[in-house]
Amino acid sequence: MATLAPLLEHAQAADHRILYLVRTHAQEIQVLNEARAISHRLSSPFLALGLQGRQRRCFLLEGMAEIKGATAEEHGKLCADRKRATQHSFDEGNPFIPPPELPEGGSLDLTDLDGCAYYARVLQSDIESLAERFSSRLPTPREFEEYARSENLCPYELVKKLSGRALLLTAPYAFFFHPHIRASLLAWMGVSLDRVDLVIDEAHNLPDHLRELSTVSLPQETVRKARAELHERGDFQLPDGPGAGRFFEIVAAAIDELAEGVGHEDDGVLAHSAFEDALLTAIGGTSHRLDTWLGHLATWGESLREERRKERKLPRSWVHTAALTLLSWPQLEAPGYVKVVTRNPRKALEAYALDPRGSAAPVLDCHLSVHLSGTLAPLEEYRDALGLGESARLLSIPSSFPPEHRKILYDPSVSTRYEELQSDPKAVGRIADRLAEVLSALPVKTAVFFPSFDLMEKVLAAGLHSALPAGAVVESRRLSMGDLWRSVEGFKKDPGNGVLLGVTGGRIAEGIDFPDEELEAVVVVGIPYPKPTAKREALRAFLDASTGHGWEYCIEAPAQRAILQSIGRMIRSENDRGIAIILDRRAPQFSRVLPGLETTDALGAKAKAFYGKRARWSTPPAASGKAPVADPGLPV
Repeated sequence: MATLAPLLEHAQAADHRILYLVRTHAQEIQVLNEARAISHRLSSPFLALGLQGRQRRCFLLEGMAEIKGATAEEHGKLCADRKRATQHSFDEGNPFIPPPELPEGGSLDLTDLDGCAYYARVLQSDIESLAERFSSRLPTPREFEEYARSENLCPYELVKKLSGRALLLTAPYAFFFHPHIRASLLAWMGVSLDRVDLVIDEAHNLPDHLRELSTVSLPQETVRKARAELHERGDFQLPDGPGAGRFFEIVAAAIDELAEGVGHEDDGVLAHSAFEDALLTAIGGTSHRLDTWLGHLATWGESLREERRKERKLPRSWVHTAALTLLSWPQLEAPGYVKVVTRNPRKALEAYALDPRGSAAPVLDCHLSVHLSGTLAPLEEYRDALGLGESARLLSIPSSFPPEHRKILYDPSVSTRYEELQSDPKAVGRIADRLAEVLSALPVKTAVFFPSFDLMEKVLAAGLHSALPAGAVVESRRLSMGDLWRSVEGFKKDPGNGVLLGVTGGRIAEGIDFPDEELEAVVVVGIPYPKPTAKREALRAFLDASTGHGWEYCIEAPAQRAILQSIGRMIRSENDRGIAIILDRRAPQFSRVLPGLETTDALGAKAKAFYGKRARWSTPPAASGKAPVADPGLPV
């Protein structure tokens, strides 16, 4: 609200456009709700819209199995072909009728689809009238899609048409930081970057997001699919070399050999040109010959993509994807990249991007940018990570909420320290027992955040199940965002004093508000230090060399932010109250950002004094000894 109110006045006066970037789609709703509240106090209405990806908004192809997992480029090509056919038929006066809804579990054959009736309806629409309609009551993305569906309009193409008339657009980070998508977005908006007022919400996530955006990966699964594609379409001989299928067998074997070299670790740093050397040794060729072969594979894959496109099928080729990745591999060098092989969560080659400054450079071309987060400190680290320059203004604003409304405690009797969990077989059981005691002393709705899903599952299995109330919600990593959102909404509306379990840095622990009595206690299990991996250690060394603060910026700052984000879920206004408890004896290391930190000694008395006379469970604990997960169809 404090960011939007002055920016809206500024943008209107200067004929600028506000692009408000968010990490999750749930955060778009909050921005648009606040814009709606502001609009009622302005003399003239304005249009604000939420942008979402084509795949999320395609009515024509939704529910089609072949489309699931398609890249934005692949889906875009399918869409472009149907739009051209639609425009051609539209110009000839031929109407389109929207296809019937798919039967449950049914599917359409892509080859049966030519144009798109939903796009045709957009072409026939009065965009000016629609802009006025949506300006009168700024729609959330869901409301926008509901209207589009009721009128058989394509929501993705409609929002593109309306973007040039919008004063405010909200969008996920990728809309701005992916170069090709950014170029399209600016064309829709009809502005250059110097007329964009950029806002980046939950900005503490941005450096890692940009590192992942620039990272190049070749999963073993992609190599396997490339071989299967050649087997299906017909293998061919590479010039003065092996068959194409045999080549990918050699690539797969090289990845396997490198992955075995890291032992039981999740990943390992590769020596300079380790993969190229292994590949050249196996094929008995030169780097020039290897590039020639990869060029032939890429050309073959591009031909297949075009062939599938003409057949009205998904324009995909795994051979093309793998060949282009291998062609780019030698150029991805230090100091900007570190090359690793990963074993978990998937076996892959990866050139991990260490420096996000190149991807962040377009920020400096905007008229202005505002980067905000409740956990952005240390501000100098964020500024330097993105290359914003010494002239960037750093502003730290203390909370205006009454400090006595939040009590922060820590338990010195337990810890999630890695060495402790590994060496003591009873350590997880002690955490489960202590967590059960803590929950029984908190007579309010409580969220429990673990540093990882793995530890959460171990603690549940160690006895926490039987201590949870009926109806407790347990986040699952396999749960869709829609199902998770419905589960969280159910938790909020439940009149009882339930428990919600999730992970720090996860979808629940960041970006979702729990005002009033929707959440009045948070338990953080352990200190959520980033998982020690070869990539993390390489990033720490990179930051040590570039800033001299590798540990602080790479290890300590992310843990601090994760703790504060989790605790922040329960205090959303000056009237909210809550107790936060950190189950880890190392908590005093963060006392500078946890004012008033004290131990959990006499926890029952402290909770009673803070909350008053309130009963713990509205219903008895589950008789089965198991807490239901957010999706009943999925195991914890």
